[in-house]
Amino acid sequence: MKRLLFWLGVLALITVTIAAGFNAAGGKKNQLIGRWEMQSGEYGGQSTTTPDVVQIKMISASHYLYLDYDKKLMKTIGVGSGSYSYDGDTYTEHVNFADRDGFPDAKQLIEKEVSFKVKVEGDTMTQTGQLLGRDLKEVYKRAD
Repeated sequence: MKRLLFWLGVLALITVTIAAGFNAAGGKKNQLIGRWEMQSGEYGGQSTTTPDVVQIKMISASHYLYLDYDKKLMKTIGVGSGSYSYDGDTYTEHVNFADRDGFPDAKQLIEKEVSFKVKVEGDTMTQTGQLLGRDLKEVYKRAD
C-alpha cells in the first residue's frame, strides 16, 4: 500500500510539472517560458537598445519579470513584474509594478493590462503592439 501511495504521489508530481508548461486555454506548450534577452527594441519609432544596457525578460508559467541593467554604470535602471496570460498569439501582462530611469510614464502601467501580439520562431520571440499609445516592437533571443 505504501508503495502504491508513493508511486501515485510521483505520478501526481510529474503531471503537475508537465501541466505547468502548457497553456490551459489551448493545451499547447507555453513557448514563452524561459529567460529572454532583448536583441532590438523600438518604442514610438525610437530605438530602445544600446550596447551598454542588457534587457532581460523572464517568463514563468504564470508571471513575468523584466530587468534593464546598465553595464557601464553597473546598476539596474528598469524593472517590472506581474502576472500574464497567453493564448498562443496574444500575450497580456497585468502589471504589478514598473519603474524605469528616464521613463516616468512607467508608473502609469501599474495595475493595468497591456496586450501584445507575440510570435515565437525557434529561439526568437517578437512582441508587437501599443504601449501608452505608442507602437512597440521588441525582439528577444532565448537565453536559457
